[in-house]
Amino acid sequence: MTTALVIENDPAEHLGRAGDWLAEAGMEFDVRRPHAGEEVPHTPGGHEAVIALGDGLGKEWTVDLAGLLECAVADTTPTLALCSSAMLLAGVFGGGVEPSEDPHGPRMLAKRDAAGRDPLFGPAPMTLDVIRWRTRELVSLPEEATLLAGSPYGSLDVFRVRGAAWGVQSHFEFAREQLAGFGVFDEAALAK
Repeated sequence: MTTALVIENDPAEHLGRAGDWLAEAGMEFDVRRPHAGEEVPHTPGGHEAVIALGDGLGKEWTVDLAGLLECAVADTTPTLALCSSAMLLAGVFGGGVEPSEDPHGPRMLAKRDAAGRDPLFGPAPMTLDVIRWRTRELVSLPEEATLLAGSPYGSLDVFRVRGAAWGVQSHFEFAREQLAGFGVFDEAALAK
């Protein structure tokens, strides 16, 4: 059984559907909740994977989260960083992030050629349905990163740093209940 260290930075941005999918594949979760006062470990600490969820920028534990992501990449622990944690992953290795006023909501991303050979995103469909839910935007990737998917407008949504760390700026994991809890999606949008 594989156990992932999960950093939940905000109770509204939990694993959602991704937790169900990964559990069905045999993954177990050791969830740490710094928003509830739990510490972010400095290393993966024997976990076979690291998952860092959204809303981790600008928190009192952001530096610790950045250190964990850097350590996980250095020791090649498979890592998945979502939303602001993806931006933090990119930033640790030299990527650039800027404020953004682009609207929240559903988006379609298209895989790039490099994704076809990627162990995580290779099997994914050519287009990915996601939710854009952020106020910052990754504007440049680190030199060590490979773009795997983006929007037709040039977003750098899905990338890999080195061989085993992935960042996804948008959300594919949100369940209907999570979206309803944000209070900005109408019933017709939630039904899709």
